[in-house]
Amino acid sequence: MNANLVKSTLIAGIAWTIGLSAGHGRDVLELESRYNGDGWFEYRLRTLEDPFFKAIRFGQLLPDPFTNYVANTLPDHWTNFVYNGVWAGIKFDATVPQPRINEISFSVKSGSTHFRRATPGFVTSIFLEFVDLYKGGGLGGYVNLNCLVPCSPEEADGSPPTIVSRIELIPDVKIDQLIFTNGQVHGLTYSWIQPSTVELQASHNLADWMTVARFFGNPPQTTWTTNISFSSFGQFFQLSLIANSHLANTQAPVTLASTSPHSLEIPIGNQEYINNEFRIGFISTPNGVYEVDYCELPGKTITTKQITASKLFTTLVFDIPEPRSAAFFKVRQLVE
Repeated sequence: MNANLVKSTLIAGIAWTIGLSAGHGRDVLELESRYNGDGWFEYRLRTLEDPFFKAIRFGQLLPDPFTNYVANTLPDHWTNFVYNGVWAGIKFDATVPQPRINEISFSVKSGSTHFRRATPGFVTSIFLEFVDLYKGGGLGGYVNLNCLVPCSPEEADGSPPTIVSRIELIPDVKIDQLIFTNGQVHGLTYSWIQPSTVELQASHNLADWMTVARFFGNPPQTTWTTNISFSSFGQFFQLSLIANSHLANTQAPVTLASTSPHSLEIPIGNQEYINNEFRIGFISTPNGVYEVDYCELPGKTITTKQITASKLFTTLVFDIPEPRSAAFFKVRQLVE
């Protein structure tokens, strides 16, 4: 959630910004796919450090398309998922909790001994739980990563036998530059993808941080200045994202996402990806009215479906003819 650090140094009356880089967000998932010969493909999926998420759980893993399937290995607590007699990946059995930093490895054998890069090709059913800044924030959805898959000899594209793919879900706030007046820091320019309230923090030693100010900005870039120098607060500066909204009282406790008083957030209980369809299942109340948002992070809604439940468990199907690199679902019950 913190932007890249920026240091200001004054030398002979000339202002320099040191440590200013093309700030980037953190990759949250990494997939290594490897062809080991004789039709065997190995897949290793890892979760990475990212300050936006306190829990990441997987439901279904599927290299797609995996032609001429023969057999596969299974990691502990995972089972094969077969739909209409066709292998559709592996599914977690939910018998143990999944650690935040996680690694899952398995191998699949094909009757084909040629391979190509599928872009994207590795479908990951995923559940995300945000840090407390996103109170009430939990999403289900899928992530697609590039991977190696079996193919016919004429489809082989000359890819190396090992490739690594990563994905970032939420970028960091980026400090672009500090603004100086008479050798003193009086402002900055920063970039972020949504209207937001941010907190500027300063430090002399990179260990102890002091809040300088909170202010609001609009995408893609905001310049904020003040007539009061904040050079005395420190040589190092960072931004912390407070809210994806404009706060009337910038010192009040806030959340990045909240539930409307006319709706109740419902956790997703089951997710399945089958033949370009994504199926969302959740506990429901008969005759209750529910809405499911199909969205991208950090908050762009693609489409919304509404349904009146008839059973205690409801399944809603979304057609995904062209899967995105990452997309998510959020369920809420409408209440009076």
